[in-house]
Amino acid sequence: MNVPAAGSRLTWLGQLASSLVEVVFPPVCGRCRRLGSLICDDCRAEIGLVRAPLCPRCGRQLEGASPVCPSCTERPLPLNQVRAPLRYAEPTSTLIHQLKYEGYFALAGPLAAYMIAGWPAWEVPVDLIVPIPLHPRRERRRGYNQSALLARHLAGAVGLPVDCAALRRSRRTRPQVELNPRDRHENVQGAFSAEPGRVAGRSVLLVDDVFTTGATMSASAEALAAAGATAVSGYCLARVH
Repeated sequence: MNVPAAGSRLTWLGQLASSLVEVVFPPVCGRCRRLGSLICDDCRAEIGLVRAPLCPRCGRQLEGASPVCPSCTERPLPLNQVRAPLRYAEPTSTLIHQLKYEGYFALAGPLAAYMIAGWPAWEVPVDLIVPIPLHPRRERRRGYNQSALLARHLAGAVGLPVDCAALRRSRRTRPQVELNPRDRHENVQGAFSAEPGRVAGRSVLLVDDVFTTGATMSASAEALAAAGATAVSGYCLARVH
């Protein structure tokens, strides 16, 4: 009788355990609650992608012949480049809400798959992935940082290191979703600090779930630049505009 090697036995046992879990607790679609997968085929078919042409700086879909969007012409972000594969609309908005606020952290894997599939060519090659941090008190209450979950899935797929300790939220801020664009920037100004020993001389890619005005990423990029990062770009799962 052929006896499988120890590594093969462990792999087989892991697959068996995963199959048993799915039998006892079958996956449920995070949006419509249909049994069978975390994002069902019908909901997946409705997910909207960000399409070219894009602003080369912030990744907004361009309208007309302008090579750069009006926002980047008037007030460019302190980031080399920002990209997102998905538009923040249904069903993506509900899936992100479930991931972020309802404890449905298993959605991080299938949602990160869109970031992996949409991995762009970065103007400045990336050598470190850093997720946008939550304040420690908020992370303890939630139990996890959704941006860190996305970052780990992404980093494993693209072969880059991820450092969840390189950037800290050094003071508590109000939830950005409650604020208008001007107040968003004021709310996070000076709210982050970075570890020079972890980021100095490196090209950093910030990872977050949603890009709205860019306030959070801008404040984070400024902290990373002050700590010696040579370049900072941003990659979000979805963007509002």
